[in-house]
Amino acid sequence: MIPAVKDCRWRNGDAILYVRDPNFGFALRNAAMTDVEIYSSMFCGYCNRAKQLLSNKGVAFTEFEVSMDAGKRQEMMERCGGRSTVPQIFIGGRHVGGWDDLAGLERSGELDGLLGLAS
Repeated sequence: MIPAVKDCRWRNGDAILYVRDPNFGFALRNAAMTDVEIYSSMFCGYCNRAKQLLSNKGVAFTEFEVSMDAGKRQEMMERCGGRSTVPQIFIGGRHVGGWDDLAGLERSGELDGLLGLAS
């Protein structure tokens, strides 16, 4: 679980997130450099799994709730080639797919590189 973020500041082009638990500082700082977006809906188990995986890695993400927002759903479909299921996940502006695709990237070891977490 991600600890609460107390503050975010920019220094030399890096986003520095200040958290209550210093053990998470490094992962959160690196994760903040890659923009992650998730289109989701309420009560979606696959959405929750995707968000949990990213949270466990210390990755901050922007979530767009589409179940009650037709405009956001249309935006999602335009960005991901007509797909209408959720979640739809974007990392660094690149569409990576849904939960199965995200889990596949994790199993293959590619996810950390996309997120900027690989050393």
